[in-house]
Amino acid sequence: MAAAWLVAAILTQVSALEAMRPPYTATAAYHQTELLGHTIYLHPELEQHPAELAAALDELARQLRNIQQVVPAGPLAELRKTPFWVEWERRPRGACEVHVSAEWLRANGYNPDKLLAVEINNVRNFVSWSRREQPWMVLHELAHAYHHRVLGARHPGLLNTFQQAKQAKLYESVKYIRGETRRAYALTNADEYFAELTEAYFGKNDFFPFTAEELADYDAAGFSLLEQIWGRPVNRDP
Repeated sequence: MAAAWLVAAILTQVSALEAMRPPYTATAAYHQTELLGHTIYLHPELEQHPAELAAALDELARQLRNIQQVVPAGPLAELRKTPFWVEWERRPRGACEVHVSAEWLRANGYNPDKLLAVEINNVRNFVSWSRREQPWMVLHELAHAYHHRVLGARHPGLLNTFQQAKQAKLYESVKYIRGETRRAYALTNADEYFAELTEAYFGKNDFFPFTAEELADYDAAGFSLLEQIWGRPVNRDP
Protein backbone atom coordinates (compact mmCIF):
# COMPACT_ATOMS: atom_id res chain seq x y z
CA MET A 1 0.00 0.00 0.00
CA ALA A 2 2.82 2.36 0.90
CA ALA A 3 4.58 1.54 -2.36
CA ALA A 4 1.45 2.32 -4.36
CA TRP A 5 1.08 5.62 -2.53
CA LEU A 6 4.71 6.49 -3.26
CA VAL A 7 4.32 5.70 -6.97
CA ALA A 8 1.17 7.83 -7.13
CA ALA A 9 2.97 10.71 -5.42
CA ILE A 10 5.89 10.48 -7.83
CA LEU A 11 3.59 10.39 -10.86
CA THR A 12 1.72 13.42 -9.54
CA GLN A 13 4.98 15.30 -9.12
CA VAL A 14 6.13 14.34 -12.62
CA SER A 15 2.80 15.49 -14.06
CA ALA A 16 3.14 18.79 -12.24
CA LEU A 17 6.64 19.29 -13.61
CA GLU A 18 5.45 18.43 -17.12
CA ALA A 19 2.67 21.00 -16.79
CA MET A 20 5.21 23.64 -15.78
CA ARG A 21 7.51 22.91 -18.72
CA PRO A 22 7.09 25.51 -21.48
CA PRO A 23 5.65 24.19 -24.77
CA TYR A 24 8.63 25.47 -26.77
CA THR A 25 12.36 24.90 -27.06
CA ALA A 26 14.25 27.00 -24.53
CA THR A 27 16.47 29.77 -25.85
CA ALA A 28 19.52 28.18 -24.24
CA ALA A 29 19.06 25.10 -26.46
CA TYR A 30 19.54 27.14 -29.64
CA HIS A 31 22.94 27.60 -31.23
CA GLN A 32 23.63 31.35 -31.27
CA THR A 33 25.76 32.86 -34.01
CA GLU A 34 26.03 36.11 -35.98
CA LEU A 35 25.50 36.91 -39.64
CA LEU A 36 26.24 40.31 -41.16
CA GLY A 37 25.48 42.13 -37.92
CA HIS A 38 22.37 40.14 -36.97
CA THR A 39 22.11 37.68 -34.10
CA ILE A 40 20.97 34.27 -35.35
CA TYR A 41 19.39 31.51 -33.23
CA LEU A 42 19.49 28.03 -34.81
CA HIS A 43 17.11 25.36 -33.53
CA PRO A 44 18.95 22.16 -32.48
CA GLU A 45 16.81 20.11 -34.87
CA LEU A 46 18.66 21.77 -37.76
CA GLU A 47 21.75 19.72 -36.91
CA GLN A 48 19.96 16.81 -38.59
CA HIS A 49 19.56 18.81 -41.83
CA PRO A 50 22.97 20.37 -42.59
CA ALA A 51 22.47 20.80 -46.34
CA GLU A 52 19.14 22.57 -45.96
CA LEU A 53 20.50 24.76 -43.17
CA ALA A 54 23.49 25.76 -45.28
CA ALA A 55 21.20 26.70 -48.17
CA ALA A 56 18.99 28.77 -45.86
CA LEU A 57 21.93 30.64 -44.35
CA ASP A 58 23.35 31.30 -47.82
CA GLU A 59 20.00 32.72 -48.93
CA LEU A 60 19.69 34.79 -45.77
CA ALA A 61 23.20 36.18 -46.27
CA ARG A 62 22.43 37.03 -49.90
CA GLN A 63 19.35 38.99 -48.94
CA LEU A 64 21.03 40.74 -46.02
CA ARG A 65 23.89 41.84 -48.28
CA ASN A 66 21.41 43.27 -50.78
CA ILE A 67 19.59 45.10 -47.98
CA GLN A 68 22.81 46.54 -46.61
CA GLN A 69 23.74 47.90 -50.03
CA VAL A 70 20.62 50.07 -50.35
CA VAL A 71 19.15 50.99 -46.93
CA PRO A 72 20.47 54.28 -45.45
CA ALA A 73 22.79 54.06 -42.44
CA GLY A 74 20.35 55.17 -39.72
CA PRO A 75 17.53 52.74 -40.51
CA LEU A 76 20.05 50.02 -41.35
CA ALA A 77 21.50 50.24 -37.84
CA GLU A 78 18.01 49.72 -36.45
CA LEU A 79 17.34 46.77 -38.77
CA ARG A 80 20.49 45.07 -37.51
CA LYS A 81 18.99 45.00 -34.02
CA THR A 82 16.45 42.46 -35.25
CA PRO A 83 17.50 38.86 -34.54
CA PHE A 84 16.58 35.80 -36.60
CA TRP A 85 15.29 32.49 -35.26
CA VAL A 86 15.72 29.63 -37.70
CA GLU A 87 13.45 26.57 -37.38
CA TRP A 88 13.38 23.37 -39.40
CA GLU A 89 9.64 23.16 -40.11
CA ARG A 90 7.55 24.83 -37.45
CA ARG A 91 5.01 25.83 -40.08
CA PRO A 92 4.64 23.30 -42.94
CA ARG A 93 3.06 25.97 -45.16
CA GLY A 94 5.10 28.90 -43.89
CA ALA A 95 8.46 30.43 -44.64
CA CYS A 96 9.15 33.60 -42.69
CA GLU A 97 7.31 35.81 -40.21
CA VAL A 98 7.73 38.47 -37.53
CA HIS A 99 6.14 38.23 -34.11
CA VAL A 100 4.83 41.58 -32.91
CA SER A 101 2.57 40.46 -30.05
CA ALA A 102 3.80 39.02 -26.75
CA GLU A 103 0.24 37.95 -25.96
CA TRP A 104 0.01 35.98 -29.22
CA LEU A 105 3.33 34.25 -28.52
CA ARG A 106 2.15 33.12 -25.09
CA ALA A 107 -1.27 32.02 -26.31
CA ASN A 108 0.19 29.95 -29.15
CA GLY A 109 2.99 28.25 -27.25
CA TYR A 110 5.87 30.22 -28.75
CA ASN A 111 9.07 31.28 -27.05
CA PRO A 112 8.43 34.85 -25.80
CA ASP A 113 12.03 35.74 -26.68
CA LYS A 114 10.90 35.76 -30.32
CA LEU A 115 9.05 39.06 -29.82
CA LEU A 116 9.99 41.54 -32.58
CA ALA A 117 12.29 38.99 -34.18
CA VAL A 118 12.18 37.41 -37.62
CA GLU A 119 11.42 33.70 -37.53
CA ILE A 120 12.36 31.56 -40.52
CA ASN A 121 9.80 28.92 -39.69
CA ASN A 122 10.46 26.55 -42.60
CA VAL A 123 13.97 26.56 -44.07
CA ARG A 124 13.08 24.73 -47.29
CA ASN A 125 10.14 26.99 -48.11
CA PHE A 126 12.21 30.04 -47.23
CA VAL A 127 14.85 29.11 -49.81
CA SER A 128 12.37 27.96 -52.45
CA TRP A 129 10.00 30.92 -52.23
CA SER A 130 12.83 33.44 -52.06
CA ARG A 131 14.48 32.09 -55.19
CA ARG A 132 11.25 31.66 -57.09
CA GLU A 133 9.29 34.87 -56.56
CA GLN A 134 10.13 36.71 -53.32
CA PRO A 135 13.83 37.71 -53.49
CA TRP A 136 13.32 40.48 -50.89
CA MET A 137 11.34 38.39 -48.37
CA VAL A 138 13.78 39.19 -45.57
CA LEU A 139 13.40 42.94 -46.07
CA HIS A 140 9.63 42.51 -45.93
CA GLU A 141 9.90 40.91 -42.49
CA LEU A 142 12.52 43.36 -41.24
CA ALA A 143 10.17 46.17 -42.29
CA HIS A 144 7.49 44.70 -40.00
CA ALA A 145 9.94 44.67 -37.09
CA TYR A 146 11.05 48.25 -37.84
CA HIS A 147 7.42 49.35 -38.08
CA HIS A 148 6.51 48.05 -34.63
CA ARG A 149 9.76 48.74 -32.81
CA VAL A 150 10.77 52.11 -34.29
CA LEU A 151 7.72 53.74 -35.91
CA GLY A 152 5.03 52.41 -33.61
CA ALA A 153 2.09 50.24 -34.63
CA ARG A 154 -0.29 53.21 -35.07
CA HIS A 155 1.95 55.47 -37.14
CA PRO A 156 -0.54 58.14 -38.33
CA GLY A 157 1.14 58.85 -41.65
CA LEU A 158 1.14 55.18 -42.56
CA LEU A 159 -2.46 54.63 -41.50
CA ASN A 160 -3.65 57.65 -43.48
CA THR A 161 -1.70 56.72 -46.61
CA PHE A 162 -2.97 53.16 -46.47
CA GLN A 163 -6.57 54.37 -46.19
CA GLN A 164 -6.05 56.66 -49.19
CA ALA A 165 -4.74 53.75 -51.24
CA LYS A 166 -7.73 51.62 -50.21
CA GLN A 167 -10.23 54.33 -51.08
CA ALA A 168 -8.58 54.86 -54.45
CA LYS A 169 -8.71 51.07 -55.04
CA LEU A 170 -5.10 51.15 -56.19
CA TYR A 171 -4.38 47.59 -55.16
CA GLU A 172 -7.66 45.80 -55.82
CA SER A 173 -6.42 44.25 -59.06
CA VAL A 174 -2.73 44.36 -59.98
CA LYS A 175 -0.22 42.24 -61.85
CA TYR A 176 1.48 39.42 -59.98
CA ILE A 177 5.05 38.39 -60.76
CA ARG A 178 3.87 35.19 -62.50
CA GLY A 179 1.81 37.20 -64.95
CA GLU A 180 -1.74 36.88 -63.64
CA THR A 181 -3.80 39.64 -62.02
CA ARG A 182 -4.55 39.48 -58.30
CA ARG A 183 -5.71 41.51 -55.32
CA ALA A 184 -2.47 42.86 -53.88
CA TYR A 185 -1.21 41.53 -50.57
CA ALA A 186 -0.60 45.17 -49.62
CA LEU A 187 -4.36 45.53 -49.06
CA THR A 188 -4.32 43.09 -46.13
CA ASN A 189 -3.68 45.88 -43.61
CA ALA A 190 -1.39 48.86 -43.00
CA ASP A 191 1.39 46.54 -41.80
CA GLU A 192 1.48 44.63 -45.08
CA TYR A 193 1.07 47.82 -47.11
CA PHE A 194 4.24 49.19 -45.52
CA ALA A 195 6.22 45.95 -45.87
CA GLU A 196 5.14 45.30 -49.46
CA LEU A 197 5.91 48.84 -50.60
CA THR A 198 9.26 48.68 -48.82
CA GLU A 199 10.19 45.69 -51.00
CA ALA A 200 9.43 47.69 -54.13
CA TYR A 201 11.11 50.83 -52.80
CA PHE A 202 14.48 49.17 -52.17
CA GLY A 203 14.37 46.09 -54.37
CA LYS A 204 11.64 44.16 -56.16
CA ASN A 205 8.20 43.11 -55.00
CA ASP A 206 6.18 40.16 -56.26
CA PHE A 207 3.11 42.37 -56.80
CA PHE A 208 2.85 45.50 -58.94
CA PRO A 209 4.28 48.07 -58.41
CA PHE A 210 7.38 45.91 -58.59
CA THR A 211 10.05 48.62 -58.38
CA ALA A 212 10.64 52.07 -56.90
CA GLU A 213 10.09 53.72 -60.28
CA GLU A 214 6.73 52.02 -60.71
CA LEU A 215 5.77 52.82 -57.11
CA ALA A 216 6.55 56.52 -57.54
CA ASP A 217 4.40 56.65 -60.66
CA TYR A 218 1.52 54.50 -59.42
CA ASP A 219 1.23 55.36 -55.70
CA ALA A 220 2.94 58.71 -55.24
CA ALA A 221 1.66 59.11 -51.68
CA GLY A 222 3.01 55.71 -50.70
CA PHE A 223 6.36 56.46 -52.31
CA SER A 224 6.57 59.81 -50.51
CA LEU A 225 5.76 58.15 -47.18
CA LEU A 226 8.56 55.61 -47.61
CA GLU A 227 10.98 58.35 -48.59
CA GLN A 228 10.13 60.19 -45.36
CA ILE A 229 10.45 57.05 -43.21
CA TRP A 230 13.47 55.36 -44.77
CA GLY A 231 15.28 58.17 -46.55
CA ARG A 232 16.47 57.80 -50.12
CA PRO A 233 18.04 54.48 -51.11
CA VAL A 234 21.82 54.44 -51.25
CA ASN A 235 24.09 52.53 -53.59
CA ARG A 236 26.93 50.97 -51.65
CA ASP A 237 29.51 48.82 -53.40
CA PRO A 238 28.93 45.10 -52.82
